[in-house]
Amino acid sequence: MRRRGHTKSRRGCVQCKLRHVKCDEGRPACSLCTVSARQCSFMSEAPADSPSSSSLSRRRSLAGILTSSVTPRETSTLLSDTSRALYSPTPEGLLNLRHIHLLVHLTSSKDIFDFGATPHRASENSAALALALQKGLQDTYLLYQLLAFSARHLACLHSSQSETYLEQAIALQTHGVSLFNVAQLSQVDRSNCVSFLIYSGILGHHLLADALSFRDQPIDEFLAEYAWCARLHRGVRTIAASSWPLLMESELTGMLSWSQEYLLRKPTGQECSRIRVMVAASASLTGGERQACMEAINFLQVGFDSVLSADWEELGKEAGSKGNKHQMTYSWSVVVAPEFMALLVDKRPESLVVLGYFCVLLHYARETWQIRDAGRYVFKMVEQCLGEAWRCWLDWPRRMIASD
Repeated sequence: MRRRGHTKSRRGCVQCKLRHVKCDEGRPACSLCTVSARQCSFMSEAPADSPSSSSLSRRRSLAGILTSSVTPRETSTLLSDTSRALYSPTPEGLLNLRHIHLLVHLTSSKDIFDFGATPHRASENSAALALALQKGLQDTYLLYQLLAFSARHLACLHSSQSETYLEQAIALQTHGVSLFNVAQLSQVDRSNCVSFLIYSGILGHHLLADALSFRDQPIDEFLAEYAWCARLHRGVRTIAASSWPLLMESELTGMLSWSQEYLLRKPTGQECSRIRVMVAASASLTGGERQACMEAINFLQVGFDSVLSADWEELGKEAGSKGNKHQMTYSWSVVVAPEFMALLVDKRPESLVVLGYFCVLLHYARETWQIRDAGRYVFKMVEQCLGEAWRCWLDWPRRMIASD
């Protein structure tokens, strides 16, 4: 994946330099750090904490509550408070020509919603987009997120204009968040439950694209960003899932039934058998940590059972073509236990080995625009972090990534 091009800002803040985006040099905090909830600091200043530690601390304090363990009302309150404190809405309250450009791209692009599904699902993607736009006219937070996703896709396609498109994506997404916070203070019911779920899904894909796009950053920064995105997505998804009975009576019932069945599947392959032995024999993990790692491994194996199945496309047709063999690639960070994500942020070796195996799923989805070469890149970071002592546990993912 190519790095985002921009004109260098010699006096920009530390955070923008680490993220390789142009800083507007605003004081005391630049606009990009303000909208993305990062602590802004400049080289000429002497911050109390390092950029990495202060950024990590803020993400932990926000994301620690946005997990599946909180109630929808608690998540609602936190998101609302966070939005008022950290997010500023786009200065344009009405849609303009730039938004129309994003809308045209959203409806005309062939791959923006291609998440690695089989070719015969093209008609389903069109129907899903039509439903999303219809709901977006009713619930504008969804429309803003759709436009933000379109801008994020354009940033990936056009490196020379990526900075402009990324700024649009940030502004639209954060304005959508503020609108969502207002909307979800009311009760989730039959009229808005579908919009909530679609919003959760598109937001999740957007956050994953953001987390996997950065290059030339320490693994600590990547893990903190990945965990933060996963926890934010989990928090929004918790709100949407609170209306599950209503959703099962909606036009999404077929997709939801398949997704539920998929996540409940028992792993059958043997690709993860070696790391199960590693986790079971670990003396440094507590019982709860060991269980969290085993659950993450089981979900990984379900993902491998899908991507390595020669009959997947035929099975998808028999199931009404609802399935996507890369489903676990996009769901894994949300369905694993928060305890496992905490182990990753702390760079516990066992969890990093499991992440190394997840890189194989990323690698198999490299034809999608959000992922591309992220599997190879993240695996390299994991391998360097673990060092020689753990190298033997990464033999299988190393071979799988190198063979293609």
